[in-house]
Amino acid sequence: MKRYILILIYSFLILAGTNLYGQSSCTCECLKPMFDYLIASNRLQTKETDHIILASLLRDARRAGYDVSYTRCAILYKNINKYFYATSTATSGTTYSARIGDCEVNINATSSVTFNNLLSNACTGTGETVTYHLSGSTTTIATLSIGNCYTCTTAASALCYSAVTDTSVNAYTYGLAGNWRPSKSYVYYGNRAETNTTTEVVLRTGGTISAFAPFWKVVNKKLTAQQDTTRWVWNSQTTLYNKKGLELETRDPLNRYTAGLYGYQDAMIIAATQNARYREATYEGFEDYYYGVPACDEGCSIGRNLDFSGYKSYITTEAPHTGKYSIRIPKDSTIGISASVVQVDSTSLGLTFNTGTNLCTSTSVLKSVKATQDALLPIFSPIAGKQIVVSCWVKEAQPCTGETYVNNRLSIVVKRAGNSDTTYTAIPKGAIIEGWQRYEQVVSLPAGSTTLSIYLKSLNSTVVYLDDLRIHPYNANMKSFAYDPGNLRLMAELDENNYATFFEYDDDGTLIRQKKETERGIKTISESRNALLKE
Repeated sequence: MKRYILILIYSFLILAGTNLYGQSSCTCECLKPMFDYLIASNRLQTKETDHIILASLLRDARRAGYDVSYTRCAILYKNINKYFYATSTATSGTTYSARIGDCEVNINATSSVTFNNLLSNACTGTGETVTYHLSGSTTTIATLSIGNCYTCTTAASALCYSAVTDTSVNAYTYGLAGNWRPSKSYVYYGNRAETNTTTEVVLRTGGTISAFAPFWKVVNKKLTAQQDTTRWVWNSQTTLYNKKGLELETRDPLNRYTAGLYGYQDAMIIAATQNARYREATYEGFEDYYYGVPACDEGCSIGRNLDFSGYKSYITTEAPHTGKYSIRIPKDSTIGISASVVQVDSTSLGLTFNTGTNLCTSTSVLKSVKATQDALLPIFSPIAGKQIVVSCWVKEAQPCTGETYVNNRLSIVVKRAGNSDTTYTAIPKGAIIEGWQRYEQVVSLPAGSTTLSIYLKSLNSTVVYLDDLRIHPYNANMKSFAYDPGNLRLMAELDENNYATFFEYDDDGTLIRQKKETERGIKTISESRNALLKE
């Protein structure tokens, strides 16, 4: 599970004379039966946390016999897959307000009324409003109208409404429980029965283990682990899996971690790290932001370890270091990304079981299960008290006459409690290679650190490109990979120092050339050709 938030950039469209999106008004025709149902079913005060989709609400109204249709006006069909909820909580008064997707609707009364007692009048005139009266009276006492509507663009971020953590969940439905996977592997250490080297061994029956103790024993007709820890010694433990069952994090008895980061909708491994936890290391090559289903259609089901979705419009094919994409920083602009710094890593599952009393039997029963953030896969969030290495490749969109670029600035900011910041300015490491220069900076995350931020700024009206950003602990090493998003062929492998090996293919998909990026430039290390003879 991953987390997204939809960042809405609003621009107001005041509705007067015409309804939403410039079409002729039909507010009364489409909203009257809908709100008749809401009043009759006592659903006017639907809460935002109920997450009621407009489509499901209209379906319930039709099933109850109300003549509702989302095709009658734009406010419904433009928001059919968005939420309906009340933005006011009072059941009586002079003003009621609610949201239908990106639009506000309001009921304004001439005097205080109980909203669930309102009865609608027949639609008349232009039908831009719905009017209401009370039982036993024909006097119009309230009017429903559309208020402000919004247009928006969406961008994904690292925070979002989560169906797992925000509501009670079925732990099995969301894959939090019930998926059995290997946890630890054990190796048996013991002596062979044959200890005398001068005695001849019968090969057919020899080689048995002396005083063998089985790992599993039958206890009360059940297989139970009864391992002898002096003989059965574990050598590997998997601590994290992703939703496709792929290992993300393992550790050995010396508490050394190995982690793998997957991309392309968890289809391909994009980074492998040794001596680092899953949450401590990240890689971004900008290759799979356009792979598969667009992020805006994924909702909150899929997310990223380090999320640049807010800058998706900056991702370009103009000048990649590896693969096909890099991110372009316009002239005199800045892009930035931040990650939370945690004090300790959590290994708890994070499920809370809420119980209640069965009214029939007076026994305690399970009412609901709530999951905390610890139940989700962690996104990139380094651990305080360590040093990390930030490495990336930068290119300026103009010829460089010196040995290094000067029209950009890569800053790393470590924020601590009390608003005390430490800022590092990354410096180039090595020469400019085919227009790209590698930046690397060691950064300390002291105890009490709360946020790690990275900013790349273009200076002096220069367009700057960024690619192959890597962050990992100082005493860890990482290899990362870039693939062709069209066919998932490996295009580049970046070594422990973030230097790339490039792979080139012919039209048939056969590997024909390998090139290695070095401090002295890119060198061809192997090349092959083949052809079929025609008879």
